[in-house]
Amino acid sequence: MLDALLGVEFDGVDELRVQARSATVVGGCGCGCPSIDFTKEHGVGMRIRVNAGIQGTHDGLFLFMLGDKLGGIEYVGVSPEGDPQELPDPSALVIETV
Repeated sequence: MLDALLGVEFDGVDELRVQARSATVVGGCGCGCPSIDFTKEHGVGMRIRVNAGIQGTHDGLFLFMLGDKLGGIEYVGVSPEGDPQELPDPSALVIETV
């Protein structure tokens, strides 16, 4: 998923691609959605870098930074069925930069 979100071009993407090589998931959302965190710092200097819609749904996700580091991938679910347990297949994404 991270590779797909960083597969678009925008200012600073090269540095994020370098960070992605060593990124590890350190946590997730307590609500049960498939959001993941790459750092334990929450909300400090959050900046959204990539938005993605999920084909066939009104759901989406975004890649965010905290300061100058990859922060995580946040799932935004609005489907009445509730959030899935896993992130969608990257081929289902419609990606745009912010």
